[in-house]
Amino acid sequence: MNFVTRNLLALAITGVGATVALTAQAASIQITVTNNQAAGGLSITPLYAALHNGNFDAFDLGGTASPGLELLAETGMPPVIAAERRAIDPNSQALFLESPSGPPPVQPGESVSGIFEVNTPSALFFTFLSMLLPSNDHFIGNDNAREFQIFDDNGNFTGNRTINVTGADIYDAGTEANGFEGAAFVQGADINDSPTGEGSIQQGIPLSDELLASGVLLATGGTLNDGLIDFTSDPSAFNLLTIEISEVAPVPLPASAPLMLAALGLLGWRVRRKTVS
Repeated sequence: MNFVTRNLLALAITGVGATVALTAQAASIQITVTNNQAAGGLSITPLYAALHNGNFDAFDLGGTASPGLELLAETGMPPVIAAERRAIDPNSQALFLESPSGPPPVQPGESVSGIFEVNTPSALFFTFLSMLLPSNDHFIGNDNAREFQIFDDNGNFTGNRTINVTGADIYDAGTEANGFEGAAFVQGADINDSPTGEGSIQQGIPLSDELLASGVLLATGGTLNDGLIDFTSDPSAFNLLTIEISEVAPVPLPASAPLMLAALGLLGWRVRRKTVS
């Protein structure tokens, strides 16, 4: 093999390696959550977002909260429900989207983004969960584990979408009684207190009036505006959050790619010519 052929081969191998790497690169899916509430409205703990095979059913209306959901609904912490998710689908993934400034909760007007790196040949579904703030055990989430299919059965991204989270997506976990005692994100309340709750996951339960009492301050020093937090009178019209799911454009081929492919073609021509002759 002469000098020119050796160099063409090296260039061709480099080109093939780069092309394969680009082809095998995982799809990048961006999740953005925006709190649509005005000042004095509701906040959420950092959003727990998961991609899974459709078998991770985090909760059922009327059912009993799992230990993982109980912890998330009362404190916003996801480690136990993350373990429950992995036990059901070991290949599932999750993001924890917290405020980039100030306290971790996503407060009125804030927007937070994160990216999933996904490499899958099969269907994937999206689940979101978060504790509603302030509250004792109110949370948001999608009751149907297969409501949002993000990748089809062949592993193809199904397209950008926007999920509008309304009062209809707010639940009471039934694990703690509603009131000042044990409430999260409230000054003077001990989150470790846990008065006995209703016992089952329910909808349409308002926040306790005790959280609206004179002198009750949020962890940020602000107060709730009673006129902004009624999510039970017309749940579907209560605009809490927007979750946007979009594909991040793949990195384009480098400018040297045509040269690499040309080198590969030229190498093939030289080898074929030598074989024929």
